[in-house]
Amino acid sequence: MVNGQHVVVLDGLHETEEVLKAVLEPQGCRVNRIRKPQPGDVITENELPSIVVLHDDDLAASSSAQPGWNEVPKVVIGSVKVPATPETDQSTRFLVQPFQYAELIDSIESLLNQPRSHQ
Repeated sequence: MVNGQHVVVLDGLHETEEVLKAVLEPQGCRVNRIRKPQPGDVITENELPSIVVLHDDDLAASSSAQPGWNEVPKVVIGSVKVPATPETDQSTRFLVQPFQYAELIDSIESLLNQPRSHQ
C-alpha cells in the first residue's frame, strides 16, 4: 500500500519522473522531481519524502544536505554497485545503470511497504 506516500526524484531524467507518476500516482502516491537542490532549500519535517530516488554519480551528497533526509529510505542509481552494509541493507536499494524501470518500481514499492522505524 503506497497511498498517501511521497517519492522525490532528485534531478535524474524527466522520463524517470513520468514513469513513476504513471505507476505510483494511481495508487495514491505523490511523485515530485527536484532539480539541483541547494542547502538553503529547506523542506520541513512534515514534508519529508517517503523515498528519495537519486543518481550516485552527481547527487549522492545532495540528499544529505536536506535536514532529516539521512533517515529517508533511498534508491540509488549509479554505475557502481555499492556493497550493502547492515544499516544500508534495509533502507537503501542500489540499481546499476543501465537499469529497467520495472527494477526501480519494485525497489520503491519494496521500501514503501516496509514498516518505518522511527528513532
